[in-house]
Amino acid sequence: MRRSHETLLLLLGCGALALAFPPADLWPLGLVGLVPLFHLTGRGSGAGGDRDSGAEGRAVPDPARARHRSAFRTGFLGGIAFFLPLVYWLVKLSSNEVDNPVLMSGPLVLLVLLQSLYWGLAAGVSRLLIRRGGLPRVLVLPVVWTAFEYLRSLTVIGFPWGNIGYVGTAIPAVIQFASLTGLFGVTFWFALVNAIVLELIEGRRDPRVRTIALASLFLVLTLPLVHGLVVMSRPLGLDTVRVAVIQPNIEGKKKWDPEFRYLSYERLERLTLEAGREGPDLIIWPETAVPTYLRTDAVQLGWARRLAADVDAAILTGSPDFEAAPGEKPRFYNSALLVRPDSPEVTRYDKIHLVPFGEAIPFESTFPILERVDFGEADFRAGTERTVFEWRGTALSTHICYEVIFPGLVREFVDAGAGLLVTITNDVWYGRTSMPFQHASMALMRSIENRRSLARSANSGISMLVDPFGRVIARTDIFTETYLVADLPVGGERTFYTRVGDYPGWLALAFSGAGLVVAAFRRRRRR
Repeated sequence: MRRSHETLLLLLGCGALALAFPPADLWPLGLVGLVPLFHLTGRGSGAGGDRDSGAEGRAVPDPARARHRSAFRTGFLGGIAFFLPLVYWLVKLSSNEVDNPVLMSGPLVLLVLLQSLYWGLAAGVSRLLIRRGGLPRVLVLPVVWTAFEYLRSLTVIGFPWGNIGYVGTAIPAVIQFASLTGLFGVTFWFALVNAIVLELIEGRRDPRVRTIALASLFLVLTLPLVHGLVVMSRPLGLDTVRVAVIQPNIEGKKKWDPEFRYLSYERLERLTLEAGREGPDLIIWPETAVPTYLRTDAVQLGWARRLAADVDAAILTGSPDFEAAPGEKPRFYNSALLVRPDSPEVTRYDKIHLVPFGEAIPFESTFPILERVDFGEADFRAGTERTVFEWRGTALSTHICYEVIFPGLVREFVDAGAGLLVTITNDVWYGRTSMPFQHASMALMRSIENRRSLARSANSGISMLVDPFGRVIARTDIFTETYLVADLPVGGERTFYTRVGDYPGWLALAFSGAGLVVAAFRRRRRR
């Protein structure tokens, strides 16, 4: 009975943790949502229980190994309870090729199981370090958690969606230290708070433990807030650029339908002219805003140039692009183009981090046989250059859709000189789900990490203008046809995080690896 109650508590805690993310934004759950999982992991008891005997009283050959497997099952089950309500929106994915929730349930299950695997491994490794490494769980749990969250973000199939550090974007005053540590420092902070809360709950009958836990919790919560309030009270003293973001709200299936293509051009032109009356220097259209290969389409490129001249502003737009050498298969790209009002030059950026199985098959260039696999993906090629656009003294980088959730990639552009972050996206395929809200919130972390303003143009929303502290100056609702205009601070010194990178993730990995070596050595000595 006790084990069933613990399993229920685990499921409720991890499931409720999903509500800490948008659109619910119940961020206090991020401070306690991992407590049931940490309790079962740190104690060595998990969902399904740790048993030293079988159903018929038979002894388990290696009780310790059984407990580690139980910890893995606990983490894996907790991951399923968390990721399923968090990324349910995948079944709503709608495109010209896929428009069937039943069909998309398969990819959803695979995604949830893969991400839950990291949770299971984090729980299993934590259990091992606590029991065999002799390390305190209040340290092990947050460090190992950070290590596996970092691992979850790596490689072309990395997917840091649901990283607990992103909960902090709802409370920017508390997480300004992200300019020092990046996302994974914030991840460690949330995990540490959960670990201290666990110590407080389990040590409530011991006055000494209770006092230490309360004092630690007070300091861990208060110091970041004080730091953030001080940092945000200081004037930046930066020049500003007037930016407009356009949200045309064009239905995805109509954009490429020859019968409706005129809608895209008409709506973009009308909203751009309206925004142009407010004197922006830069106007941003969303991902694949124009239903043509704009750079090579002389007619539509001429139209875009005339429009830029009419409003006396550069237009940054998403557009598909391609390159074709004689006798070779064309290479297609998901690109961003900067169209200037005073020059025929068009600068291009090609998306570097493509959506796995949506825009490209992972490792296709390494294993050519994968080119035969067809999931209905766009079959884009990944770009290689970290392009920084220049316009009227402002250096800006563009991150297309999915790219903005990867802190290391955005950091590299700022390190290369970008003074303004721009992200363009088209989330229309996911309908009125939580996905657009979650996607938009993650972009806020990039502003705080790099101390850069951010402009986000989304076809169907959410579009935003954000200051260098991650505070939203203006934002739109989803599925509305509108635009935003505001003055954004640009430039500034590079933050410590921008210069150094994701060192909390590397340190957490190094600590976890060293702990595993120590645990293995101790086990060998006991033998």
